[in-house]
Amino acid sequence: MHRSLLPLALSALLPLQALAGTPLQEALAASPDGPLYIFDLILQNDGTDAMMRVDPTRPEGERLTVISPPRKDWSDAFSKQVRKMEADTDGDIWCSNFGDNIPDDAALESETATTATYTYAPKVGAEPGDMDDILKYLKGKVVVAKDAPAILSVEMVAEKAFRPLPIARIKQFEMKVACDRAPDGRTHVARVNVDISGSAMMKDFSESEIQTITNLKAVPASGMGAK
Repeated sequence: MHRSLLPLALSALLPLQALAGTPLQEALAASPDGPLYIFDLILQNDGTDAMMRVDPTRPEGERLTVISPPRKDWSDAFSKQVRKMEADTDGDIWCSNFGDNIPDDAALESETATTATYTYAPKVGAEPGDMDDILKYLKGKVVVAKDAPAILSVEMVAEKAFRPLPIARIKQFEMKVACDRAPDGRTHVARVNVDISGSAMMKDFSESEIQTITNLKAVPASGMGAK
């Protein structure tokens, strides 16, 4: 039967059939509730090897503390990055957030006894994000757990060069996210690898960055919630 001939209510449900009862749907439906965590963040890139601590119970703008390097050794680029991270950091490290970019038509690529892997064309989430302008150029892959459903890893890769702006050309973009279980069972971002190269304003660039999140400590009586 042609879809246009189906009753409106049934037609609206069809996109959900691809995910209904699947490991992906169960992972995306997992509860985000749990305690807040204080954690350490290791930042590594071409000019930086830094250790930071994030405390989401502190006021906005004061949640990030740089443990090393000492301030006297900060480069201008690192100082700028710290200011941005101080403004943006809220302690929300949960891999479930990547579900906002996974559409209903994500396709099962492979599965094992314990995991299922899906590919998809990323969509823009309900909340604005730093990557919104480039999502349409990327291909996504997500691995989810079948037992204790949750997202285990996410990849977003540009399969060919693209121009996010008339003055910029991205030759390579690759983001890989590995997730670990927090003490309460939710999966959190444990490691993010980003590699990007291209040209902008007639100059070539190549950047790589690794962020590692470790040493999670639950905040007593911090209530429930995704953050």
